[in-house]
Amino acid sequence: MTPTRRIFAAVLGSLALHLSPLVRGGCGLDIKLEMPEIEFEVTQFEPVELDEELKGAPPPEPQPEPEVPPPMGPDKPPEGEGPKPEEKEPPKPKPKFGEKTSRVAELGPGSSNFFMLLSAKKVSGLPFAEAIVEIMSPLPDFDFIVTGGGFHALKDFNYIVIASPNLRDLTQTFLAVEYRLSQAEVQAGLDRAAAKEGLKIDWEVRDGRTMGNPRPIANPDGDDDPRWFVFLDEDVAVYVREEFLPAITTGPDESKGNTAGNFVANLTKLRTFAAREPRAGLQLVLKDIRASIKLKKEPPFPIPNNLELMAEAASSPELVIKSEYLDEVEAVQMQRQWSEDLPAFIDDKVPFYARFMVRSFYDATEIAREEKALNLRADFTKDQAKFILEQIAEGARRMLRRTPEQIEAARKQREEMWAARKNGKLSPSEALAPKDPGNSGKPPDAPDAKAPEAPKDGGPAPGIPSDAPPALPLPPPAPSP
Repeated sequence: MTPTRRIFAAVLGSLALHLSPLVRGGCGLDIKLEMPEIEFEVTQFEPVELDEELKGAPPPEPQPEPEVPPPMGPDKPPEGEGPKPEEKEPPKPKPKFGEKTSRVAELGPGSSNFFMLLSAKKVSGLPFAEAIVEIMSPLPDFDFIVTGGGFHALKDFNYIVIASPNLRDLTQTFLAVEYRLSQAEVQAGLDRAAAKEGLKIDWEVRDGRTMGNPRPIANPDGDDDPRWFVFLDEDVAVYVREEFLPAITTGPDESKGNTAGNFVANLTKLRTFAAREPRAGLQLVLKDIRASIKLKKEPPFPIPNNLELMAEAASSPELVIKSEYLDEVEAVQMQRQWSEDLPAFIDDKVPFYARFMVRSFYDATEIAREEKALNLRADFTKDQAKFILEQIAEGARRMLRRTPEQIEAARKQREEMWAARKNGKLSPSEALAPKDPGNSGKPPDAPDAKAPEAPKDGGPAPGIPSDAPPALPLPPPAPSP
């Protein structure tokens, strides 16, 4: 018996002995028993830990814990089952400038081999923006439309597209622009340009599109240029040959390939094509070069069949040139000439005053070959970029057979018209159109052809009623402080 049970039994026995005399008839005899006083002393026992009692004994072996299966549920499948967590791929490096192939060729007729897309709004603020304008200025269409209409090539247009199978043939050139001005303002500028050339545009509307053909005023039937101005959607206007008009009005047909309707539909998405390489200010594509040029003798270096140029719209631009040759043998030959022969040519043939500049271009250019294609990439300073663009402009002038005097006269004319527009604060019509229709051809600042005559015999000035009160004399000027 444990100590606690013994204490409990003693207490019960004591209570029974003390209470039994109080119960009548508790027994058969009426005997009074005097019970001696019994004192109980309760002793507190401290509990003994089992470990202390078994101190010195070897510890029992630990019982193995029962295995608890992992919780099952839709969010936590058993180990080894279910889909594995996706491994995060490292972020892809950003594409280099000009790494993507240009799609400028989709913005012009399929018969063309020259395509150019100029992002005018991106390059207008660059320090060599004027050099970019000089590349386009020898084009007859540029002189006719931009200079003749009083437009600014980089301020009045967002994008300019030029395509042609032969740039020397004026009637073959295709032109498209996305303009910033209103359509009415552009039409007025085209009317001014036509009038300066002795032409007149009779505007008409076909299938909701405004169009017109500049024809000679003296002989409307003797039209040597069968091209029409057509206003498309999204602020886009084109100057296109007459045979393309039916395809423009009917719309694109993808089943027929690169038809006129298809490339015109692409023109309404100029922003999308420009966004393919958002940093590019100029994109140039030449196709089928070998078939379009005639060589009198074998050139000293292989001529590519296709060429793509992309210039960054930045103060210190990056330039990428991709050239594709007829076969891999020509590409390898050109790579060898670039690496071995060109440095010797620069040192021996380039004049001393330009040798340092040309050599710096060469040293800054990286070359890489991919089968029959060569890629050139270089970063240029502001001065280097300006020098390159000026050389390209000089080549364009010679190819289009324009004299330096003609180029300089057109440049001064554009500067004077821009000054008359107060650097863009005025539209071309506000600055260049005569205020009085009877003074056609009058310079903007010339006096009116018929000034009002002075009043005679002290009478009222013209335009003032005779019964008007006399004009009060002007007050004397205030004294200077």
